[in-house]
Amino acid sequence: MKYRIAQRLIAFCVASLMSAFASCPAIAATTVYSNDFENGVGKEWSSDKIEVTPKDNRHFLGGFTTDKLTFKVDKIPAHKFLRISMKLYIMMSWDGNGTTTPGGMTIGPDVFRMNVEGGPMLVDATFSNMDFEASTIPAAANTQSYPSVLPGDIFPAKTGAVESNSLGFEWNTNRINRQMDSVYQLSFVIPHEQAEMQLNFQGAEGLAPADDECWGLDDVKIEALGEGEVKKLDVIEMRKLWETIGGHDPVAEAEAFWRLAAGGDEVAKFMGGKIRPLHPDKKLFNKLVAQLDGDDFQGREKATDELKEMGPAIEGLLRDAIEKADSAEVKLRLETALKGMAQAVPVDPEMRRRAIGMKLLKVIGTKEAEKVAGELSGK
Repeated sequence: MKYRIAQRLIAFCVASLMSAFASCPAIAATTVYSNDFENGVGKEWSSDKIEVTPKDNRHFLGGFTTDKLTFKVDKIPAHKFLRISMKLYIMMSWDGNGTTTPGGMTIGPDVFRMNVEGGPMLVDATFSNMDFEASTIPAAANTQSYPSVLPGDIFPAKTGAVESNSLGFEWNTNRINRQMDSVYQLSFVIPHEQAEMQLNFQGAEGLAPADDECWGLDDVKIEALGEGEVKKLDVIEMRKLWETIGGHDPVAEAEAFWRLAAGGDEVAKFMGGKIRPLHPDKKLFNKLVAQLDGDDFQGREKATDELKEMGPAIEGLLRDAIEKADSAEVKLRLETALKGMAQAVPVDPEMRRRAIGMKLLKVIGTKEAEKVAGELSGK
């Protein structure tokens, strides 16, 4: 019940945001690529697989599962930013954050990823179509991490979807045929100046075969924007967007994140005054890393656990140690600690905001952003 209430509240927020954006004047842009797949697929894509939705006969690129799909475009005119827009179709029995059924069968988590080659990760999140309760479905399968930019977050199934059960895909659960699909409108403005760009898309390894869980794309559009075509943020606007980040409204938080990401160096400098620097205990860190290469297995296990407990303060130290590690086991243990840290969503609101802020600096990706991130990491 609490998930249904939360979904209605979030749906209201989505509608309010869309209404607000509709009232804003359109930003002029040069369309580099646009395709609704009603007339086929171009050479830009690594696959020409087209399917049609059972309802309304919408043509879309897909359906895919763990397939890696790439999109390449070149000869982009001079620009400072790219706007990347598309619809993501999530079809059939996606189980979101669910890992096993009550009977012990592995079902997930069900993850979709999208990134710019050599650039930012745009989507790395679980999705769920399980917006109903059934005895065979674990509670975690009724949740997903999208639209959060932090993997591991927990929101009700279909949070942020612009359409629900509109494509006509069905799945039998407890001998009941249920409509199961959702549509997400993805849109990102990112700093970009190169004449070419590649997008990578892939479902994580846990996805079931395509007749069970699959994804597809529709209405893909890439636009080149000049510096004057993206509104610059002043300090007041940056402050308002930063205040939106904190987990109260996941849709508004994600929107604020990507608006800040387009702000470049000015936002990076602003972040330097908003995130409290962490001062890791380097002496303890070095001691624990040394113990990872000791003769005592229990000692190595204990040192690994203690590294995880040191939290985000040692993220930068961990990355450096991984690069320098000579032992395969030490490197694996360091990577395990880093991965566990990345998947654990901070409970403390300020630490959550810090985690999002550090990811924001990584997405901005300029030398200034790297400088600020290094200072905040205690390097």
